[in-house]
Amino acid sequence: MDTTAPKQKVLIIDDSPTIRLIVKSAFEHEGFNVSFASEGNEGVHLAFMDPPNIIILDIMMEGLQGFEVCKMLRSNSNLRHTAIIIISGKSYKSDIDRAIKLGADSYVVKPFSPKEILEIAIEHMNKRASQP
Repeated sequence: MDTTAPKQKVLIIDDSPTIRLIVKSAFEHEGFNVSFASEGNEGVHLAFMDPPNIIILDIMMEGLQGFEVCKMLRSNSNLRHTAIIIISGKSYKSDIDRAIKLGADSYVVKPFSPKEILEIAIEHMNKRASQP
């Protein structure tokens, strides 16, 4: 591994300490720098200040909900190469369709395996990175 190359960054926006820990461990194991926010406003602020390569975003949180966060993130042109992966316990087609319409790259229903979320996120990160 080229140690001079900057590490890829992932931002986890989820109010569940357990989910943050599971996702953090999976990404750190693959060499990512991981930061996290426990609510939407903090997550938007962190993403705008230091754009990550991947955002893992929960839908159901106190305060600013995931759908609004996704819309705000996609409105910022500095985040056009950032993959947004929604994670949620809600599996309704209408929620999935809404997330994709708002700019999410993928929607993963909880429970998920750390390997699954990692593979999906890296796939979409690479797709976004290759876009002009």
